[in-house]
Amino acid sequence: MKKIGYFFSLIVLLIAISSCSNDEKKYPTYIEQNCGTGGALSTCLLPKFDSAYYIEQGVKYFQTMQSDIPNNVIPHYAGSVIRWEWPPWLLLTGYGKDFLITSDIILKLNPTQYYKMDCRFFDKQPFCRCHVIFDYSGDSCPIYEEFTFNDQGQITFIEAWSDFESLLPMNAGADGIWTEDEYWAKQENVNRLSVKVPGLGNAYGKIDINSEWMNEAAAIDKDVAEMVYRIKDPVRTYIQQLATHQHELSHGCETPVGDVYPYYVP
Repeated sequence: MKKIGYFFSLIVLLIAISSCSNDEKKYPTYIEQNCGTGGALSTCLLPKFDSAYYIEQGVKYFQTMQSDIPNNVIPHYAGSVIRWEWPPWLLLTGYGKDFLITSDIILKLNPTQYYKMDCRFFDKQPFCRCHVIFDYSGDSCPIYEEFTFNDQGQITFIEAWSDFESLLPMNAGADGIWTEDEYWAKQENVNRLSVKVPGLGNAYGKIDINSEWMNEAAAIDKDVAEMVYRIKDPVRTYIQQLATHQHELSHGCETPVGDVYPYYVP
């Protein structure tokens, strides 16, 4: 009986150890806020400046591409700022302050101004959101763009969509009629990448693509995983995307079939 009891106890112990080992390998089923840590999400942060400051930074960003604006007009970028532009654009189109500044100056070679620029402040991240219509030598291109900030007032993440209903991260209500709040993506179910990236919510908004927080988020969310993959080799993945998506780019400013533009009338 003692031997039976011994072996039974040993089996129970092995099962317990195996269970603990398996638990350690499991990732959570959702991306945790982790406020107050290095892996905090952007939604942990509160505004540190007045509304005019955040709006000014959004406007300056667009002015960096405006042909008649001096090159020294630059928003307050964080050193590791990320720009993510959803299809039909090329996903990771900028990583790092120096790259963004240089690439936007190059864009000025194509005469650019704006038919419309409406930037507003919000007290939840992203703090600045803009609806703009680019004017590329007479060709119009509607864009919706959001800007995430750190506690120093630096832009850490820029996220952009073509401003057409079927391509946006937010939707109108059940009646299909856009309200002002929906137009400005104030609803809860907005599908934005910026609020899912660990590290954007620490004081400096600095991410670590090799951190356990990032590994967990990438295991849960395919868009975070795609971002990490591209950041590891930003130049190669950008050139590859550019080479394989010329058709999408050439029609990126056209209203998709079935969409109505403008979709929101104040």
